[in-house]
Amino acid sequence: MAAAWEYDWPTPRWRRHLGAQLQGSYSLPLIGSMRGVDLAYLELYWGAKDLISRYYDAEPYDLGLHAAIADVKLVNRGLGPMLLPRIVASVFATEPRCRRVMFDPDHRNTTARRLCEYAGCRFLGEHDTTNRRMALYALDAPTTDR
Repeated sequence: MAAAWEYDWPTPRWRRHLGAQLQGSYSLPLIGSMRGVDLAYLELYWGAKDLISRYYDAEPYDLGLHAAIADVKLVNRGLGPMLLPRIVASVFATEPRCRRVMFDPDHRNTTARRLCEYAGCRFLGEHDTTNRRMALYALDAPTTDR
């Protein structure tokens, strides 16, 4: 996460960050586990309340997703393509008002960008924000069974 998100923070700052998320209603930190082993850190957040909403036609229940694989040895091993469809399906099932999930990786994060494209996300362009340049993607909810 230090490299991908530029969050090379000491433990006390992480505690404050996670504590604020758990007390608020803007975002939710999650740990992704498989067979009892923690493998990933995820953050779900309301896209319409986020900076990204300035760069696309945001709807009130759009959810954004940040994710990072915890073990560097597992990066580029197929974990993302295997898990992302399941994660997104869970998001749509849990919040049926959500019609799309947004992704905003750093424009240089080719691994995240390839994953978004593999998952069928629509590319909404690169955008300069106050602190970085992002590549914005949207993954629409399936139209059947909704």
